[in-house]
Amino acid sequence: MKPTNKAQDDDAVFALSTEVNHKLDLHQSSAEALRLAGVYTRQSCVLDLYHGYRSDDEDTEPDEEDGRLQTVREYHENGMLKLMRTFVRRLRRDATDPTAESSYYDRVVEEKHYDPSGICRVDMHFALGQPYLYRKHYYPNNRLKSEKVFFVEDEETMRARKVGHWRTYYENGNIQSEIIYNKDGVRCGFCKRYAIDGAIEWVKDYTREQEERLQAFNAKRGNLDLTVTDAARVLGLEGDWCSHVVNRTFRSKCAPLHPDWRRTAGDKAGETWEEEQRTEAFIRLSRAREVLLKFLETHPRECSCERGGA
Repeated sequence: MKPTNKAQDDDAVFALSTEVNHKLDLHQSSAEALRLAGVYTRQSCVLDLYHGYRSDDEDTEPDEEDGRLQTVREYHENGMLKLMRTFVRRLRRDATDPTAESSYYDRVVEEKHYDPSGICRVDMHFALGQPYLYRKHYYPNNRLKSEKVFFVEDEETMRARKVGHWRTYYENGNIQSEIIYNKDGVRCGFCKRYAIDGAIEWVKDYTREQEERLQAFNAKRGNLDLTVTDAARVLGLEGDWCSHVVNRTFRSKCAPLHPDWRRTAGDKAGETWEEEQRTEAFIRLSRAREVLLKFLETHPRECSCERGGA
């Protein structure tokens, strides 16, 4: 006996609810589940080709207005192009009134600046869907002056950090400097500066120095022998504690050691830490944290946080 339409519908609803209860996947989950979860906001484009199809009559896929690009142009007094800027308008995260002009910001996609003679002096590209912003600067003779890469952390505030190869050039075309930045915006690898005739004037291997300091730190940290009682005393822990308390206390103890924290905290920092003092203090704190977490692995405790403890 074939199931009724009602039974088929019930089975479909049950299967869909079961699927949504599990972790959804953009490529593996069904369109119905993705639409129900709010991942898909557009309907599936289903066409009837039995009677043919006319491309000129295509109106099944209207574009969203929030994806429309705008281009503005400015001109010099002599009529030559001065600026060409392409952007897309986007709603701010904290916007409360979508109708207000201040609720939107311009997300730049491409921007070019020209001098009165028509030569492009600045060329910037920030493609949609990726975080890297590329910027090139040119001399009046149209030779490259600098090329830089930024990793944009926040498109709204344009907070960014340096990444990749940053190069500058002399007006004769010779390279002036080459600085490399890692994913954290910190110099790495071989960084160089050159004289105008091409001779190397300065070079530094940052990666080698960082690896040497890392090895020295790990060696000191590994040689520091602490008992569980000593480790708890280093972190200032008393009574009952769990892994959450250990990690939270470790972070709070390390905060005053960070150079950026001391610069922003001002007088609140209390003490001025020299480089070696900060390193030694961090070694003791990190070693103490490691000892306590290893102790908890072999001596599990009920989480004091869940009991309303520290």
